[in-house]
Formats: sequence, structure tokens, C-alpha cells
Amino acid sequence: MLGIINFTHSDPLYQAYGDKSAVIRETPKKLLELLLNGKIDCAMISLLEYFRHMDSLELVESATISSRSGTMSTLLVSRNPAIRAPMKIAVTEHTKTTAFYLELVLKKLGLEYEFIWSDKRDADSLLEEAEYALVIGDEALRVFASQNCIIWDIGSQFSSLYSMMPVFSVTVKRKGAECAKEIKQLKQAILNSRQFEEKCAEEASKKLGLGKSILRQYYRTIRYDFNSEVMRTVRFMQPIASR
Repeated sequence: MLGIINFTHSDPLYQAYGDKSAVIRETPKKLLELLLNGKIDCAMISLLEYFRHMDSLELVESATISSRSGTMSTLLVSRNPAIRAPMKIAVTEHTKTTAFYLELVLKKLGLEYEFIWSDKRDADSLLEEAEYALVIGDEALRVFASQNCIIWDIGSQFSSLYSMMPVFSVTVKRKGAECAKEIKQLKQAILNSRQFEEKCAEEASKKLGLGKSILRQYYRTIRYDFNSEVMRTVRFMQPIASR
């Protein structure tokens, strides 16, 4: 059984996967739990969680969620376009990796900040807790149809400041697990995923209440393939995240 993230960003990958009966779609947090409990052998999880569980999980050079620069789905937002330090930032607890990228950006820019962790996900709810909010995934995409101000695209900021591509999720397997069939199909799905983008953009447009042009642009930013640039970011992030 293979786990694929149930966010909009993974829809084309899922649609291109041959044996959908052998796929479970869940949040990265839930997929990690299923992996560690032995319920599934292979799944996509957040990059930071991989670093935290390297004793039991093994990186697979297969599907990732990454971007050459901007992401459109990792956003720092506010009701005011100004940046005022020290920054109090409400952060959904569902995004450890993006929060880590944001910390790297803030430290690079020399800005004082405080994270307020929350179980909320949407921008409006998070902005009730702090002047700034970090939102990801579908909730970040919904910001494009709201009155809230986008301060930064975190992926774009990281790429600009560190000259490397942001990597948010990677494929891993439990050590000792046999996942050759799933990985082979997943690699084929990566190759075929582009042909499903238009269909997925149309479905996501209805689900999120956004124009199809925004979703088309969104899918153009996403990279699924594991390449040397992905590995460069992984190697850069690992010692920092392990501190």
C-alpha cells in the first residue's frame, strides 16, 4: 500500500497512478503515523519528518513536492501589507517543513519573530491569533480569492535567499520494507502526471472557488521528480534540521 498526500498539489500524481486501489490518500501527518505503525510500507511525508525519523525510514528517490522557485501554496499572509518586527506569526501545526523554511528566511533577513502554534488551518482564523499567519496547501490557495495580503511566498523567498529549490515532501519507506512495485508505478505516474493537470485544475477550481487560470499556474510551479537539485536541498537541510 502506497500513501499519497491528499492536498490539491498531489492530485495529478494520484490521477496518473495506475493501481488506485493500492493507494491511500491522507495528510502528511497521518501518512507518517501509518508508516510508523506498520500499516503501510511506503508514503510521501514532509521532509522535516523524514529527518526526524531517519532511524526507521529510508529516503526513496521518487515522488517529491518541490518547486523551482515560488509555490503559491506556502504563504505568509496578513491583513496589512507592511512588515513590522518583531513579527508575531500564527502557524498551523500541520506544516512543520514550511515553518522551518520560514524560520530560515526570517533569520537570513535578520527579522525578530515569534511563532504561535495553532490547530487552525485557514488564514482568517489564524489571523485572529496574530498579525501574520503561515498557511499552506489548499488554505493558502484560497487566499488568492480573499482580501488578505500576501506578504511572502515562502518557497520563492527561500529560493531567492539560498539559491536552491524548496523541497516540502519526499517519498520514504520503512527500512526493510519491499516497495519495488509501488515505486515503479509511482515513477511512471510522475512521467504521466502532466496530462492530468487540466482535469485536476478544473476539479480544484470548483472545490476551492478559484479561477482555473490560478490552478493551471499552480500546477506549473509543482515538481514531482527527484533530481540533483532536490538532493542538494535535502543535503543542505538535513544537518540544520537535525540540530
